[in-house]
This record gives sequence, C-alpha cells and structure tokens, in this order.
Amino acid sequence: MAVKIPLKNSNYSVSVDDEVYQKLIDDPYLKKINFLENLRCHSRGYAFYQKNWKQPNGTYRNETIYLHKLIAEKFLPRPAEGKLWVRFIDGNPNNCLLSNLEWTSLSNVVRNTTKTDNQYGYRGVVKSGKKYMAIIYVNRKPLNLGTFETPEEAAEAYNKKSIELFGITKSLNRIRK
Repeated sequence: MAVKIPLKNSNYSVSVDDEVYQKLIDDPYLKKINFLENLRCHSRGYAFYQKNWKQPNGTYRNETIYLHKLIAEKFLPRPAEGKLWVRFIDGNPNNCLLSNLEWTSLSNVVRNTTKTDNQYGYRGVVKSGKKYMAIIYVNRKPLNLGTFETPEEAAEAYNKKSIELFGITKSLNRIRK
C-alpha cells in the first residue's frame, strides 16, 4: 500500500511504500531535521529537503536530500558498475514507490526523456549543407544514419535505429506531418 506525503511548497504529494514511510518516520536523523514535514517540490518535480545550517564560524552549510535518491540508497540493491543515477520508470517524479525506481546509467536516463533541444525539434537531426543528417550515439560514439531531404525523414531514420538498438523509449521523435 502507498502513503501520500504532501509537499510543503505545492499542491502535489509524493507516493512512497508503507515500509519506506515507516523507516523514514523511525529514522532518528530524519526525525531530528523534520524531513517529512519539510519536503518540497523541486523546479524539476522531485521531492527534496533542503536546509542551510549556520556554522560556528558564521558560514553556512547547505544540506540537500532528494527523496528518490534516499529511498534507492536505503532500499534498492545497487549494481557494482560505475556511476549510476536513480530513474523513475514511469517518468513521474512524484511516484517514489520502490517498483517505480531503478539504478541506471546516465545514457539510459537521457534516453528516457522527451526533451529535445535543437532548432529542428527532433532528437538526432542536424543540418548538413542543404540536407538533414540523422545521428545516434552508441556507447558515446556517433553513428551517422545518412542524409535526408527533410528533418522529418531524418527523424524517422533516427527512430528506426533507436528502436533497433534500445527498444521503445521516451526519446523517440514525434514526427509532425
């Protein structure tokens, strides 16, 4: 069963498993800092706690705790391979249920976002002279998929190769007709 925790600075709440909630309320340090009462919504949607602590010398020490990372560190087995991030499987940062969190690589996190930041509006499409080139990255190396007359054709080539290499992900282009 899930427990909903209201976020202090918004109308949103975050869902956590019963067992996670119980551990959070029983943790002496989290209790001391009023962690659950001071969870807020980050500008990117994550539930987080942040506090500035005045030090004896007059400076401040900032402490930031992201709820999804805290849960993953305490409850999910971490693979031994390199630097890993915590990903929301359904893409919803307010769903911190154990079944919705996983340790993954940065490339997998990026591959499962819909954000496209180029002037053509399609991931993996660049202009090359008067034509458009489709490029996909595999193991940090660019793979040229060819040149095309329109950005839409290049986006389709990107989608086809992406599905072949990585399956259906959120990074597939939505092609305008």
